[in-house]
Amino acid sequence: MKVLTPLFLLLVLSAPLPVQAVGAHAQFVSEVESIRPGVPFTVGLHILPDKHYHTYWKYPGIVGLPTSIKWQLPTGFHASEIAWPTPEVVDMAGHPAHGFHRELLLLTVITPPEKLPGNSVTLTGELAWMACHKECHPGFVTRSLTLPVNRARKTRPHPQWAAAIAREREALPRETDLWKVSIESKPDDNPVLIRVRPGAGAAADPGEIYFFSEDGQVTSEPAQKVTRQPDGSYLISGTRSEFSPKKKTTLPGTLVASRGWAGGKPLSAFRAEPAYPGQ
Repeated sequence: MKVLTPLFLLLVLSAPLPVQAVGAHAQFVSEVESIRPGVPFTVGLHILPDKHYHTYWKYPGIVGLPTSIKWQLPTGFHASEIAWPTPEVVDMAGHPAHGFHRELLLLTVITPPEKLPGNSVTLTGELAWMACHKECHPGFVTRSLTLPVNRARKTRPHPQWAAAIAREREALPRETDLWKVSIESKPDDNPVLIRVRPGAGAAADPGEIYFFSEDGQVTSEPAQKVTRQPDGSYLISGTRSEFSPKKKTTLPGTLVASRGWAGGKPLSAFRAEPAYPGQ
């Protein structure tokens, strides 16, 4: 069986909801102790998996369910999209997927309105996730976070969560000038061919390379093929997913190297969004 996603999701969504979370536990935490009118702040969805369990990235691959938040915010509040950390390849019943074995914080920036009535604000989100080990457990819960409104002084960092949120934010994959990423296949072609060329300061030997497709154009199975070219570049060949979105003009994703992308400093991952030829 090569494509598991539709059946997998059908079984997940038709399964009875657990009384309490199994496999992972989730809660909202704040970077600040209180909020100020009009001042954005960061909320983290803290996910703590049980031993040996993993949860899933924004595009899980051939199996899995991405963690999601459906916000229910007070009038005038706005939430950003989740800032996704660098994923890893996880295994579900012999099928590679994209997710996390570790404890993590999924960060969202919340922007309050300029006027805040009352002395506190409650933020509510409907959460959905999947935690897997030898079997999978869906989580569907509603979580809330209540924060006081501060109009008198500067907001203080939360003593328990501010530093952890800052570390997670600092580790987010970003674009880099050390490597140039291009696509050598046409839109909707299979396989998808990605060229990664080193620039000044790039690592001489980045080790094992993997491309995590953000929007599901490249599937997680079969395995990607990576070959070093005579000019020092790397050619990544990935299988286009049967459920890939069509007529895309770019290929967003995160590139990971086991030995790091930068010479002399840590850079295990970076984000890129190369355009297809002719775009």
